[in-house]
Amino acid sequence: MDFERELADHRYYAVFKGDSKALGQAAMLVRRPAGHREEEYVGHNTWVHTDKLYRLKSGRDWTDDHLEISEAEAVRLKHSIDASVAARWRHHVISADGTPFAVVLTAKNPESRARPQQISRYAYRGLEETDLLDRLPGEPTWRAEDTEPVVATEIMARIEQRWRDEAGLTGGYAVFREQTDVLDLDSACAVVPEPASDHEFAVRLHDHEAAQLTALIHLRNAKRRAEPVGDHLYFALFHNVEDAVDVRNAYSVIRSTVRSWPQKWETFLRPGEWLPTARPASERTLLPLGEADLTVVTDRLAAGHHRYLEVRCRGRGPVALLRLTGTTEESASDQGWEPSDVLTRLPGEQSWFVSELDEKTARHRFRPR
Repeated sequence: MDFERELADHRYYAVFKGDSKALGQAAMLVRRPAGHREEEYVGHNTWVHTDKLYRLKSGRDWTDDHLEISEAEAVRLKHSIDASVAARWRHHVISADGTPFAVVLTAKNPESRARPQQISRYAYRGLEETDLLDRLPGEPTWRAEDTEPVVATEIMARIEQRWRDEAGLTGGYAVFREQTDVLDLDSACAVVPEPASDHEFAVRLHDHEAAQLTALIHLRNAKRRAEPVGDHLYFALFHNVEDAVDVRNAYSVIRSTVRSWPQKWETFLRPGEWLPTARPASERTLLPLGEADLTVVTDRLAAGHHRYLEVRCRGRGPVALLRLTGTTEESASDQGWEPSDVLTRLPGEQSWFVSELDEKTARHRFRPR
């Protein structure tokens, strides 16, 4: 069955300018680790914040297009971006008293008017204009050395590690398998209070980075252990990634069949009652559930004071926003919450499906006059 999307560490997207969707002509590679966060690959094993998928979905960048791609396709596109950077830019390592502190790019094309750019994972699209090369004559302890892109990437990793050591961060350490992985925090394999003797590559973390990485690693481990419960694969949904460290934070449970095609997706209503739903959107935070955790979450949801369901019609959009209090159903209206029987009508409406919302999202959607 096709669960690759729900069980992958990341979702990957190629972004295109114009009509072509040939992978070799992609303008950007974007990934979504979990939740709403988006990152663009800019070369040198570095991913930076972007809002490109949001802009595409909202219509702001209506001349561009995008396509979800596999991890293997993402790896090929990543190599292509690295090759493009190497073809266009010279790499210069700037050192002070023999200690590297920056990598600066200059255009290889002698006719280019591009100013020197310093590589930074904290800058827009990973680059920011710099005058470091212009300042070299006035800095007697500085040196600039040309190097190959792969060497520059290794030096960038050491710079990042040293900066984090000197910053006195208090969130513990992220542990990595390779030196250059430290440029991509999401590739951490563990978060620990102190590195062990076999943790060759580890960097200090901000407190918020540690919380997010801990949750991401928890999610990935759960995905790798995911197994069906009976004829279904079950997932808990969370408002954000950090909430996923505790299954009791889940606001919904959905399931998919594992032995039928097409997959049939359903959302939990009450014990023994499941409603048709859509395959989860890419920005959802999903945690696969085993049998024990499934019971914990569904029992908690069934006993909840308020739950919120959005009923939609395929091809036509929203039908109703519902609030459940025990077995009492109410529908949102301009005057507030009013008694309704939408769920009773649901079995006769083949095009209707239901999604459960967390309370924060429901309150944002419902603003009575």
